[in-house]
Amino acid sequence: MNETPRPWNKVGVRSEKDYRIFVARTFDVTDPRNGNPYVRTVIEAPDWVNVIPVTAAGELVLVRQFRFGTWSNHLEIPGGMVDAGEGALTAATRELEEETGYRPAKMTAIGVSHPNPAIMSNRLHSFLAEGCVKVSDGHLDGSEDIQLVLVPRAELPALVRSGQISHSLVLAALYFDSIRT
Repeated sequence: MNETPRPWNKVGVRSEKDYRIFVARTFDVTDPRNGNPYVRTVIEAPDWVNVIPVTAAGELVLVRQFRFGTWSNHLEIPGGMVDAGEGALTAATRELEEETGYRPAKMTAIGVSHPNPAIMSNRLHSFLAEGCVKVSDGHLDGSEDIQLVLVPRAELPALVRSGQISHSLVLAALYFDSIRT
């Protein structure tokens, strides 16, 4: 029981469906301990980025947007997908400006996490953007409807405690920021 788990064997791909922002693949696999067959589905998605933007005045630049999974609005930090051939830092800077119109003086990588390794293949790269300055009205994607919310950084813990910020990937970035040395 104290052995490191061994990798499972992929026997074949049962099905795959491309949803544009991810591909769902269902695999036939075998258990390395006893050879028993199982079926497992994996969501293969590009890496994601999220950004904690802080203005020179110490305000967080948050976004409120509608999320279909909960069918409700969520208060979050900006973020999005890393495009093919793009680095995480470039994607984070791009997403910040597209969603908020803010550009940072300094961008720092603060952590990488796996959003849900049980079923997803991608990583989430979190960044701290300091000295953010408004340079435009942003450039939202056609399906994005975002409200900007500026909040003093000192109010952040209360927003998390009260559940006003509840998106787990946002909470992961905030945690990375809280343990920075």
